[in-house]
Amino acid sequence: MASVDPVGPNLLAMRLGETLREIRKADSVAYLTLFLAVVFGFQSWPFQLSVQLALLVVLLAPSMAQRPALWLLLSMAASITLVHERDLADNHKYLLCYWLWVMCIAHIPSDRELRDRIIRFNARFFLIFIFLGAALQKFLSSTYMTGGMFELELLLDDRFRAFGHLVGIDPSLGEENLRRFNLLQHPYVQVLDDKIKLLSNDHVHYVAKLVTLYDFYVQVAIGVLLLFCREVTDTFADLLLLFFIFTTYLPAPVWGFGVTLSVLGFALAKERSQFMSAAYLLAMVAVLVYQVPWGDWVLGT
Repeated sequence: MASVDPVGPNLLAMRLGETLREIRKADSVAYLTLFLAVVFGFQSWPFQLSVQLALLVVLLAPSMAQRPALWLLLSMAASITLVHERDLADNHKYLLCYWLWVMCIAHIPSDRELRDRIIRFNARFFLIFIFLGAALQKFLSSTYMTGGMFELELLLDDRFRAFGHLVGIDPSLGEENLRRFNLLQHPYVQVLDDKIKLLSNDHVHYVAKLVTLYDFYVQVAIGVLLLFCREVTDTFADLLLLFFIFTTYLPAPVWGFGVTLSVLGFALAKERSQFMSAAYLLAMVAVLVYQVPWGDWVLGT
């Protein structure tokens, strides 16, 4: 009877550890940023042409990812596109544009240690700004903290139908509310005072309130923990941020934002923790996998 080589798993773990160390030593934040720009960047032709040329150049000469001229090209293309699409661009597109400028500025100094400090500082700044800024905006909103916004999303937004089904929300509520909403938009149907009454129940309100509280307090905790700039608080912030990425971007199809947060988290943790660095890479993979049509499978469509 053949015996299992006990060295096999140990050898695999050792090689995986070596690979992670090589990733951390390399200019991996630049490569991940380029990946983000290619997959979840702007769709305008100037940006697409720029990012495709940049990808081709880096594939042929990887050291070009350390040249500020390459990031200047992408930053300018993103900025021009953002000016033209400022009313339509998602939040993570603004963040991508800012981060491209960070990469451009960070690669101007020849000193690698200074470059890494610039990247880490800005990764921390943007994560704090994103989470505490978003939390403040939500706290001041007249509808968010009541759960009204998420309740409306659960009742009307097709993207949350599968999630609603998983948490026990009656799909007939969404169908009836969508029918009523379509009547409001119908050019040949007059609705009294241009208002409709949406159907809901206590369970929908409870789920919406629970999601609202989770979203708000996790974001506050991440932002506050990162303010202290201490290893122990950074570790707790990493764990919460990873939890946020893994749980939020499965039901919420804003995958570009999920990958952006993973890149920022990786940039902040790269020099500090091999385990957290690997976890952020895994989070990126998870967000990409979340793009499979799992909602159709849940709904049986």
